[in-house]
Amino acid sequence: MQLGGHATIVPSPPIRRGANAEITAGAGDVEGDVMGDVVVVGAGPAGLVLARLLQQAGIPVTVFERRSREELTARPGAGLIEYRTVELLRAAGIADVDLDFTMRNGRMEFRTPTASTIFDYGLLTGDRPNYIYPQHLLVGALSDALVASGVDVRFGTPVTAVRQDADGAVVTPAGGAEVACRAVVGCEGSHSVVAAAMTGLRTSEEDLPARIVAVIADAPPMEEHTIYGLHPRGFAGQMRRGPHQTRYYVEVPGTDTLADWPEDRIRAELAHRLDIHGKLDAVPFGEPTLVDLRVRVVEPMQDGRLFLAGDSAHLITAAAGKGMNLAIQDAVELAAGLVDRFGPAGDGRRLAAYSDTRLPAIWRTEAFSMWYLRVLMSGFRNGTETPGAAPGGFATGLREGWLAALLGDPLLARWFAHAYAGVDSSP
Repeated sequence: MQLGGHATIVPSPPIRRGANAEITAGAGDVEGDVMGDVVVVGAGPAGLVLARLLQQAGIPVTVFERRSREELTARPGAGLIEYRTVELLRAAGIADVDLDFTMRNGRMEFRTPTASTIFDYGLLTGDRPNYIYPQHLLVGALSDALVASGVDVRFGTPVTAVRQDADGAVVTPAGGAEVACRAVVGCEGSHSVVAAAMTGLRTSEEDLPARIVAVIADAPPMEEHTIYGLHPRGFAGQMRRGPHQTRYYVEVPGTDTLADWPEDRIRAELAHRLDIHGKLDAVPFGEPTLVDLRVRVVEPMQDGRLFLAGDSAHLITAAAGKGMNLAIQDAVELAAGLVDRFGPAGDGRRLAAYSDTRLPAIWRTEAFSMWYLRVLMSGFRNGTETPGAAPGGFATGLREGWLAALLGDPLLARWFAHAYAGVDSSP
């Protein structure tokens, strides 16, 4: 079975993860399990997709989320959904049931101070585009579906501790009684209490030397496609978030804070870098956010009865909108393993292989995102620029070189189109 367009699942023998409990391959030990819910910590895309799939399979599940539902769904964030992610959700019975994917995106525009070029990646992928679905709307729809189905979703309830032993796991929510369960999944972000309870984790991470100021405009996009502005002063971008909202990005130095970027300055830089002077002057802006460009991967993504998915297991740059996609793909694979293990089959092989299945796809996506970020942004410089060099220096020259190659080399263009849209190379 092909998962996320990346890895082929081959059943494996029992694998011990960490020093605690073991998820085994046989069916004979199912009766000895703690007869409680699978607990999901975090109600983001990964946690909610996972919970929905478990609920549909008849596996009892409880979701803890530290924020209220209103806080969770208040601010638009990520919004680009890969083709392969939508196909996974369709196969899993969520797309076209809980989530309606209708807003397609198959074109992008590269703007420089001297030229503007449309790149039709939908054409190069055989009309297999990606989709626009703002994260806050996706989270709201899945939350509503879970609650309507009777799933116990506890908003405003942070988890303070997690522990496991040979018989199961125990979750301690703030101000509440302990919950005994079969397995716990951390989907609560990079400061994961589930990850803190795991042993033997290896973390690879890097802070990149630039940041992005992001702001939501309450207005339709200027063009019905993504715009990437490649300017010597830094990257700027227009990201569609629906018919009436648009997200704008401005690259800023890694040492800057939001105090350095009042609204007037954001508008001025967007106008300059995207060559849209006057077009945003009357458009209402929401509160800006500062996006740190930090990358991180935790290995392995499981330890006994504890598992990680989404941002708890990996952080990725904002380039090409891959973060929510990786999170959903984690959830689909992990749900399949948990259903095999705790459903009638009692087969733990797929669950035992979860980390080994997902990590190759995660690292490939991290590699693509890092490469594309360097194509887009000017803030990655090594050493000191030579006095008298051209504005922007060596980094700008490399960026222009990659853009020329992307637009002029059919093989590179085809590879990029498939990687960006999240489409397998074969038709």
